[in-house]
Amino acid sequence: METTSYKGTDKMITGIVFGVISFWLFAQSVVNVVPAVQEDLGISLGTLNIAIGLSALFSGLFIVAAGGLADKIGRKKMTYVGLILSVAGSLCLVLAQGSVLLIIGRVLQGLSAACIMPATIALMKAYFEGAERQRALSFWSIGSWGGSGAASFAGGAIATYLGWRWIFIFCIIFSLLGMWLIKDTPESKGESSGAFKFDYTGLLVFIITMVALNIFITYGADLGCTSPISIILAIVTIIGAILFFKIETKKEIVLIDFALFKNKPYSGATISNFLLNAIAGCNH
Repeated sequence: METTSYKGTDKMITGIVFGVISFWLFAQSVVNVVPAVQEDLGISLGTLNIAIGLSALFSGLFIVAAGGLADKIGRKKMTYVGLILSVAGSLCLVLAQGSVLLIIGRVLQGLSAACIMPATIALMKAYFEGAERQRALSFWSIGSWGGSGAASFAGGAIATYLGWRWIFIFCIIFSLLGMWLIKDTPESKGESSGAFKFDYTGLLVFIITMVALNIFITYGADLGCTSPISIILAIVTIIGAILFFKIETKKEIVLIDFALFKNKPYSGATISNFLLNAIAGCNH
């Protein structure tokens, strides 16, 4: 990591928190305003459910790759990319009159989260030390997990008194404020030597596996768990997971370093995040 005399500030923390809640507080609020969105856009519930799920799908597919790319090209730069995608995705939703812009907007919001989440937490780690780092990460957690918890209330209140599109107008405002607040933060990159290398094989296997798993979870009940398509999807998911693990444990350049899970605090945080999102998915 780059050596720098820069010390993180409250302004930087606020900007990063604004960036994080642009997804967790605003983008995820659409889950709680389904009837209003469906009635306004005149689309089927199935199409709306697909649009809602696309955000989490694209975030999950690309968050690891985006984190690795942030280390190479710069965490601040990747945060800006994520915030720009957040503005673009929210604008699509504000202007949506049917399913097309709705779906495009949700995809962009998922990609935005994939860029913002790992880049911002890396910036926190780079520019804060000791107790200040713990404080900064606490605010980051408040922005993500707290934003997720407040999404139902915030989304419902905004949709009731202003209209559901205002959710994404606020998202644009907070994204722009986040960009302005972190503008003085120096760039931060990971240590690197030689040419840029990336685990494209691992990414491809990961994407195929996650797409198969998501389709199975989303449409398994409609297709029937014993239908040929469901069985094929389950087989692809299992084989893909095994293949991905073997690839990632035998290569030098990997998408996910499984050795990280030997760290108990890291594993605990990962499991906690998994349970949080699993509960949110079950509620939905």
